[in-house]
Amino acid sequence: METTGAAIVGDSVVGPVSVRDLDGVVRAEITPLPVRLALLSSVLGATLAEPIVAGTAFPRVDTAAMDGYAVNGDGPMWLLRSEVRVAGRSGGRDLDLDCAVRIATGATTPRGTTAVLREEHVVRTTAAGREAIAVAPDVPVKDDTRRRGEHWAGGAELVAVGTAVSAAVMSVAASAESPVLGVRGPVSADVLVTGDELCTSGPLSMGQTRDSLSPVLPEYLRACGIVCQSVLRLDDDPESLRDWFSASRTPPLMVVVGGTGRGAADHLRAVLAELGARVVLDGVAMRPGGSQLLAVLPGGRVVLCLPGNPFAAIVALLVTGPAIVDALTARVPRARLRGRIVGRFAVDARRTRVVPVRQVSGGVWQSMGSPQTPHLGDLVTAHALALTGPASVDGGLAELLVLPQ
Repeated sequence: METTGAAIVGDSVVGPVSVRDLDGVVRAEITPLPVRLALLSSVLGATLAEPIVAGTAFPRVDTAAMDGYAVNGDGPMWLLRSEVRVAGRSGGRDLDLDCAVRIATGATTPRGTTAVLREEHVVRTTAAGREAIAVAPDVPVKDDTRRRGEHWAGGAELVAVGTAVSAAVMSVAASAESPVLGVRGPVSADVLVTGDELCTSGPLSMGQTRDSLSPVLPEYLRACGIVCQSVLRLDDDPESLRDWFSASRTPPLMVVVGGTGRGAADHLRAVLAELGARVVLDGVAMRPGGSQLLAVLPGGRVVLCLPGNPFAAIVALLVTGPAIVDALTARVPRARLRGRIVGRFAVDARRTRVVPVRQVSGGVWQSMGSPQTPHLGDLVTAHALALTGPASVDGGLAELLVLPQ
């Protein structure tokens, strides 16, 4: 979106990275998590490290796709037997020529079945004093049998490596008789919110402001595919910050809010240097949210440092968080969502400008104007964040980051 890049000096990135180059830089500098074998119940949000392969054909046998009648022969009339076939049961008598049996959706068809006719396509009648069915007049003749292997054959690859494990992927794995999957992740994180001025409870003192990020960060992390393990708030104190980094923790990601500047109260860079952290990126060419830092500690744990302003912090998280998840889990990124942006918004040729937008009639996205960074008020009625550049003006396209609702 913008052309500004970053220079690499030693093992660190100097200068802001463009939004366009962000994913590549993060993926190149972060080592993926090890592969683990896990039960389906614990893999939501992870990434497949091995493909899902069908353990059996689906369906395993011929079944009825609709409530109706299993028939043998071309008809147009079949003698009706008295039994009813229901799902979950096997066995039963073979179906003789010109005979029919009532069958429920999902039930195994009896041997000899040539077709399943849905309930509404037949009428009850009699033949030679016996109950029978016939095809109803003026209805299409359609076989509603679901054949063995109709959806997939045993041994077929159903979902590829690098796919995010969604609820749909879990359902496919269960249907494919794959109760254990090889995955990376899901990515979990500890969160630290810093700032002497922040107040979490009780009345505000002079100079204090309410901590409006700690309660909502888990939800925005979840939108990035990150599970929040803990949220802690500390004052701007280098010793406390050092202790927090040094404490024994298991999550592969640590998220720090505040301290990304170079002011008198910003100790983050100095503490990371003391701990031997390797800086992956120092700033992203966007506004707001550009004042962010990404580093890797000697043990491999990733540290994402967000600006202290609430709106800027959320923007930085939604832009960089998914890239971190993709890198840690070796995930294949999804196609970017784009939309046409209308309305007034600032344009910068050197960096991405992030504006809240809402969808309006006609399939376009209306800019809500320049955001205010000290709070999240601009997100109350917004549907997405638009990453805009010069090509976005006058109804041009911009990348969209959908907001959690």
